[in-house]
Amino acid sequence: MSVLAERVLGEAIRSARMSKQMTQEQLAEMLDITPMHLRQIESERRKPSVEVLFHLAVILNLSLDALLFPERADGQETRAKLRRLVDALPARDLRILLATAEALQEEA
Repeated sequence: MSVLAERVLGEAIRSARMSKQMTQEQLAEMLDITPMHLRQIESERRKPSVEVLFHLAVILNLSLDALLFPERADGQETRAKLRRLVDALPARDLRILLATAEALQEEA
């Protein structure tokens, strides 16, 4: 893993955790690790195991590809995340999202 990827990884985990309004303690409990371990991962003093990294990606809805290879991200991560979120929406919300996307496209 490159130095850039390590730095991006810790920042991405912290940012995603905070956007979900989760404490380090809550996330650590879900991952079955100590809060200290999570703090070290977020501050890039420790690398997560493959298992922990996978669970982080699932819990925080993060793309492993974008985390491990940030230099490849050219909007693909945003599109992939949007697809994952859209797949989880109920039909009513899909219609609202579609109308919003169409309005945005008309403005462009």
